[in-house]
Amino acid sequence: MKNSAEDVISQLLGDKDLELRRGSSSEFEYEKIPFGIPALDRLTGGGIPKKRMTILYGPNNVGKSYLASQVCKNVQAEGGTAGWIDTELSWDNEWMAKCGVDTDNILVAQPTTGEQAFGIARRLMQAGVGVVVLDSIAGLVPSDVMEPAKTKTAEEEFGYNPMAWQARFINTSLPRLLPNLQEGSAFVAINQMRTGLGKVALDTMPGGLAQTFFAHFLLQVRRVGWLETSDKEKIGFDMEVRLRKTKVGGENWKSAIVPFKVDGGIDIIESYMRDGLAEGLIDKKGAWYTYKEQRAQGMNGLKTLMVTNEHLFATLVSELGGNNAVTEGLHEAREDTSELSV
Repeated sequence: MKNSAEDVISQLLGDKDLELRRGSSSEFEYEKIPFGIPALDRLTGGGIPKKRMTILYGPNNVGKSYLASQVCKNVQAEGGTAGWIDTELSWDNEWMAKCGVDTDNILVAQPTTGEQAFGIARRLMQAGVGVVVLDSIAGLVPSDVMEPAKTKTAEEEFGYNPMAWQARFINTSLPRLLPNLQEGSAFVAINQMRTGLGKVALDTMPGGLAQTFFAHFLLQVRRVGWLETSDKEKIGFDMEVRLRKTKVGGENWKSAIVPFKVDGGIDIIESYMRDGLAEGLIDKKGAWYTYKEQRAQGMNGLKTLMVTNEHLFATLVSELGGNNAVTEGLHEAREDTSELSV
């Protein structure tokens, strides 16, 4: 008589050498770390996943490191630990503190070689660090390129450029690193953009295609517009985050646009206002905006209304399914109503 499916499963699960588990095992479950930015948390289905790899990529100066810092901040807020591997030597205590990161309780490393960077990342994961940020993949240089034979001249050393050295390094290193994610860490790798050579100029990332296959979350970040004061002074930009790939939920191939201010990060109040417009909760006729029978002229006027009327903003947050703890930010916003986008 042929064994039933349950008999076969029970027999194989009993073989410890195979390390098999049921698909419903809690070992496959994972949590997400929120960005704390409503539109991005909806886009990603709750934030950055633990036990998985996320890549944030895009052109320079579009807010990639800022987004990673928000993940670190929220891990710390939950009592966890964050690690930051700075291959670009760009760590700035003051800027990170301004982003909300507790710089006294984040572990920062500035490795010389790619092997050192991955070794540190592995050790942080094994220690149970909540999130490990690699900034960036483009800064990973294997030791055989970074430390050539001492007999070489300066011309030979700096001219040493074997074909696809970084892509080969990433392709062989990531499979050795990713199994350590089972310890529970979220791995966030930042990468830059390059323009490929050829008849058609295509944007690509340093490190080859392998990284995109290994990643569970692929988030593209770019600037799509400017934020200006009434005097046309640029104070920030509209940041578009597009979910290019997901194996862990979220709204695949969709995007979210959030207002990013250089001196203040993501403008949460304006982000909710935009969501309210998109959902039809806020009515717009010409230059006038109406919410709950309260009228204001222009986005500047609407934001002033929200900042000065905490109950009104709390109602909007509630209708959009947000956390009313967001209204705590109104106290700071009241001191900064002069620099509003138009």
